[in-house]
Amino acid sequence: MPLTRAKNIVLWFLKPFNGREQYWRVVLLCFMAASTFWLLNALNKNYTNIRITYPVRFEYDQREYIPLRPLPEEIVLNVSGKGWKLLRKYLMLDVQPADIPMEGIIRQKSISANLFRSNVANALDGLQLNFIVTDSLRFKFDKQVKRKIPLAIDTLHLPINQNYTLVKPITITPSEVEFEGPVSVLDSLPNPFILSVPKTPIKGPFKSYVPLDYPYKALVKSDIVEAEIAFDVKPLAWQNLIMIPTLQNKPSDSVRLQPATVTIKYSFLPEQGVQIDPTQFSLVANCAQLNPKDSMVTVELTGKPANVHRIVLQPNKIKVIPVVKLTRATK
Repeated sequence: MPLTRAKNIVLWFLKPFNGREQYWRVVLLCFMAASTFWLLNALNKNYTNIRITYPVRFEYDQREYIPLRPLPEEIVLNVSGKGWKLLRKYLMLDVQPADIPMEGIIRQKSISANLFRSNVANALDGLQLNFIVTDSLRFKFDKQVKRKIPLAIDTLHLPINQNYTLVKPITITPSEVEFEGPVSVLDSLPNPFILSVPKTPIKGPFKSYVPLDYPYKALVKSDIVEAEIAFDVKPLAWQNLIMIPTLQNKPSDSVRLQPATVTIKYSFLPEQGVQIDPTQFSLVANCAQLNPKDSMVTVELTGKPANVHRIVLQPNKIKVIPVVKLTRATK
């Protein structure tokens, strides 16, 4: 029942629009006419002390300077004028920004907005400027330059498997990158510019495109976005050699080492194994560097064959123990 009553009310309301009765159509036209006259009358009035925001545009040589942070886009004004002019401003219809010339002041960090009162007043086009509400305009510019930096990778931290070694020179294509941006930012970039290689252990020929990763990408542009890195690795063979270290600056004539020998574990390319002369290895333990708390001294490798790649000393520290001689007592 309530649903039927609601339906009847809606039908009764819509019935005049079916064509025979013009009551609601006349009411609607009268309402539209009254609204139009009211709006036109309001737009023809003068308004005072109206607070508005108005766009500004900084004028500077964009080839020579670059802002380090976003520039102000608007300032707050107090104006007077007809409603038509205010409406056009609010709707942003053919509104010309007020130009802020930066010549002679671009090295500053802020300026008073009132310095450009005449520029703002000339741009208002029909509105009267009473005063500028915005106190100051803040900005920060820097010289825009171009700089070429060679590309490189950190060879000490390449993720090469410990049983492999680099056998060909590393090639980077292109060999350099050209950056364009603020001079203060470009001065902070590393030279050479280090590329990051994937951390996956490498066990064979490597050839991959690596992206350039650098800070302040909103301010700095580069002529390339990635570079190709290529190199090759080969497996190593390992060999053990047992040696007695040479003692220097012995605390006494008679000492013993614990352990007595050191194992040199060294790696080489299999095809170069016959060229390695084990007698070219030399180990030294300098007792002048002896730790008095535990009598331990570090073993140092002082000589090795040319074709050896990696060397591990086991152990790398030994203990130096003085030997006390016993004398026979006399009767």
